[in-house]
Amino acid sequence: MLKAVFLTEEFYRAYEKCAEIEQKKTRPYIMVEVFVDGVLWGVPLRSHITHEYVIWTDKENGCGIDFTKAVVIEKPDEYISDNAPHIRPNEFKVLKTIDAYSVSQKMKQYIKAYKKAKQCRTVPRNKRLVQFSTLQYFEEYL
Repeated sequence: MLKAVFLTEEFYRAYEKCAEIEQKKTRPYIMVEVFVDGVLWGVPLRSHITHEYVIWTDKENGCGIDFTKAVVIEKPDEYISDNAPHIRPNEFKVLKTIDAYSVSQKMKQYIKAYKKAKQCRTVPRNKRLVQFSTLQYFEEYL
């Protein structure tokens, strides 16, 4: 089963200069933990998603697990909050059907797409993928 967590203020302070890392002081993002090649990633649940790098939890309303805003959780003891997230019931029901392996495989696919896009940034679609991805801050883990 997937584990949903909040990240701490320490995490957001450490990455405050990283514009693509989503930060909301009043309503933090719920992150789904996933390991990829031994690295712990937090992949946020988001709304208003309009791209393909997602596992939908409520497609009709554009909600899902958004791989474009994934972050590495380098210091789990410091960066994962003790506060338990509250997930909307309709999304929770869907999340219970998604296994960690599926999330890890989708994350691997996204990393592969990011690396490929990086090789040819003159293509507008690739330029946008790289520019708006949080992976740019965690390339040492790719």
